[in-house]
Amino acid sequence: MEIAVGAVSGMVDALPGKLGELLQQEYALLSGVRGDVTFFQAELSTMHAAVLRSEALDDPDVQTKNWIGQVRELAYDIEDWVDLFAHRVDAGSHDAGPATSSRFSRWIRRGIDRLTTIPDRHVIATELQELRQRVVEVSEQRKRYSLGPQVIPAGSRHTAALDPRIISLYTDSASLVGLDGPRDEVAEMLTGAGSDRLKVVSIVGMAGSGKTTLAREVYGLVGAGFKCRASVSAGRSSDIAKVLTHMLSQVDSGYRRRGDTADLTQLIGRLREHFKDKRYLVMIDDLWSIQTWGTIKCCFPENNLGSRIITTTRIEAVAKDGGHVYRTHLLEEADAETLFFRITFGSVGGCPPHLKDVSAQILRKCGGLPLAIVSVGAMLANKTHTKDEFGRSGLEWQANSQLEVMKQVIKLSYSDLPAHLKACLLYLSIFPENHEIEITRLVRRWIAEGFISEHRGTSTEEIARNYINDLIGRNLIQPTQLNHDVTPRSCALHPVIHEFIVCKAMEDNFVALVHAEQQDVPPGNGTVRRLSLLNSGKSDQAAAQIDGTKVSRARSITVFAHTGGTPRLNELSVLRVLDLEGCEGPLCLDGLCKLLLLRYLNLKGTDISQLPAQIGELKCLETLDVRATKVKELPLSILSLENLTHLLTGKAKLPTGISKMKSVLTLSCSNVGKSATVSIIQEIGEMASLRELELFCDVTEMPGDKKQVVFPCGGLRSLTKLSIRCISPSVAFVAGALPKVEVLELKFEKGPSKESSGVSGIEHLSSLKHMPIEFSQHVVGAAAAVAAVRKVAEMARPNCQVITVNVDH
Repeated sequence: MEIAVGAVSGMVDALPGKLGELLQQEYALLSGVRGDVTFFQAELSTMHAAVLRSEALDDPDVQTKNWIGQVRELAYDIEDWVDLFAHRVDAGSHDAGPATSSRFSRWIRRGIDRLTTIPDRHVIATELQELRQRVVEVSEQRKRYSLGPQVIPAGSRHTAALDPRIISLYTDSASLVGLDGPRDEVAEMLTGAGSDRLKVVSIVGMAGSGKTTLAREVYGLVGAGFKCRASVSAGRSSDIAKVLTHMLSQVDSGYRRRGDTADLTQLIGRLREHFKDKRYLVMIDDLWSIQTWGTIKCCFPENNLGSRIITTTRIEAVAKDGGHVYRTHLLEEADAETLFFRITFGSVGGCPPHLKDVSAQILRKCGGLPLAIVSVGAMLANKTHTKDEFGRSGLEWQANSQLEVMKQVIKLSYSDLPAHLKACLLYLSIFPENHEIEITRLVRRWIAEGFISEHRGTSTEEIARNYINDLIGRNLIQPTQLNHDVTPRSCALHPVIHEFIVCKAMEDNFVALVHAEQQDVPPGNGTVRRLSLLNSGKSDQAAAQIDGTKVSRARSITVFAHTGGTPRLNELSVLRVLDLEGCEGPLCLDGLCKLLLLRYLNLKGTDISQLPAQIGELKCLETLDVRATKVKELPLSILSLENLTHLLTGKAKLPTGISKMKSVLTLSCSNVGKSATVSIIQEIGEMASLRELELFCDVTEMPGDKKQVVFPCGGLRSLTKLSIRCISPSVAFVAGALPKVEVLELKFEKGPSKESSGVSGIEHLSSLKHMPIEFSQHVVGAAAAVAAVRKVAEMARPNCQVITVNVDH
């Protein structure tokens, strides 16, 4: 239920502000519109306060759950109405408004001077009346049902809730696997030769990775060298005074006998006094915040007696604040199998032959996470040893109550997230298990969905990337590939985390997941807002088409592997995101240009060969990706997309006039345009806002005798990153070119040809810091061409980091 609240609270919090922007416009206008919008704004602000109160409940009752669900659906529908209303009053004015105004403000301001074109006012009045009635009904329910703290009946299942850490604290050391190396490494970090100053070693890792077990083993191994010892657990909702009282009672037997009581300040003072002349060892398990650690560490005086502290945490920032950091690792395949077989079958060699395959599947799902292996193994140990039973119980975790402790451990990490990060994490449930997610793709989708709020001085993309870093720092997502500057290029979810968020997202109707064999959207508890169609390949090409009426209110549709089952586009009036990346099979774009709210369109790697001529009608579109498709050229109407920020066409030719697109920040295109007389490089050079350019260069198609792509002086003055994909290296930079380019990526698909002239003028790139070069070592002459470029760069720009990557094709 926490997901329901977490995902809703951020949206309900943002919506009153959006309604406020609507009220500031001159077209609040029709009789009744201003009053209704003001009413919505006030009621939603009140509802948001109640939603936040519900966040504090560990297990809300049925009435609260239902109410939260109604608030969620109401907020979605009001936002859809606002966005569609703003679009309907947009009569085609091209005045985008001041550059400093928000995207939403600029969008709706265009219709102020064209109010006579507003469509049927009776329709608008009817829609407002229906929404107002729903707001009244939901508001009345809030008043009828108090959402305050709940009293748990004595004897209920909640009164004896198990602290998941207890299992780790009392695990038999003899049953542990793969712990010797980490234990010895942490012990060496803690007590190795060095200063007698106070040292803190923090063990950090994802939930269930064995942090507490490892810390307990190290504490036991080195504890004999310390006469003054204490081991305490903080916890997410820690009562610091209680933690310090427990610590003091372990080191001061007199305090324990006296049964004294003290406030926080007194406890810190007594602990400092006790520790000041002693060599002490303290283990603090399960820290959740820098603030909590900051208070607790006040207890530890620096006495130069070689005192040591061990902490555990799931959060990188907390670990780094402690000092020395040890990051836990998932179990290697052999160790994971040993642990699983030992727990499930009693011995390493105890797995029956008929269960080896399904056991391997279970281990892949556990992903080397000790908690998952132990939890699933212990459950299966009491099951009938049949393949069907193991497959059902070991692979289908959603409704398995015997895995509740494991779920609670993962849930703690989710519960600690602020509302905006809860929604962003849930969004990853759209992607299949073990799917590698490109960071740029994810960031642009979050923005298109409205998850990222605008802040003065910080771009939405920068904010979104900070969210990514926060989720990585909390060990909820894992970076899989890194960029040249060590920022994450792609990420993935651990299978256990993925299973958890899929269950929660479906429980809250955040996402509807449909596998091809299901043939239709499964019955849920509300309107489908996001659809993920999880096809697996060509075998799913005959999948039945999803009934468009069941997903007519969907905000995003994502299809994987094959286009089979994709719903008709002309039934999706409020769609913001359409992502078909990498899908094989026929694709019908009929109705695409009627998706008035569409902001993100990803057709990369599909079989599409032509875009609709009217694509310029998608006035809200921010991202268009047709790379690696059969599209040869873009329609002229693309120039009308004044909100387009990321235009990724790959080798498709751009229309003449591309320089008119002032909002484009990222461009991927061919160096050859439709016109033989107009230079694409010259046109692109006039795009003052352009920050990143990916250029597919084929000099053989260039007109004239000079087969070379030349970047002149004066153009692309805001560009910071340039990626060049060369058929044959033939690029030149003149003096004064690209003054702000910090990253130059070069990829040679072939070696030098008769037409190519190599790469020259790198010494003129005054801001260059990174230059990754990629080529195939099997192409004749490619290595020599790369070596020449590298030598020039290293001589002209000694501070530039040149990275050479050999690719086997």
